[in-house]
Amino acid sequence: MSEYLKGCSVADVLERLEKGKIGHRAAMEWFNLSSYADLVEIMHVNGRLMPGHQPMKVSPETRALVRSIFR
Repeated sequence: MSEYLKGCSVADVLERLEKGKIGHRAAMEWFNLSSYADLVEIMHVNGRLMPGHQPMKVSPETRALVRSIFR
């Protein structure tokens, strides 16, 4: 993982990815993901967009589940 992301919160990583300050590979390593689709879903569930992507519909149940996991 990049030294640039050490000590970052989930929100920090998502914001940097959304603004194009880091690449998807760095974010995937930080989240320990092997699937790009999982990263895209994390971004959308947290109300963020991958650069160049369009909004994705996320059910209220999924949002509630993710919120409960990250609290």
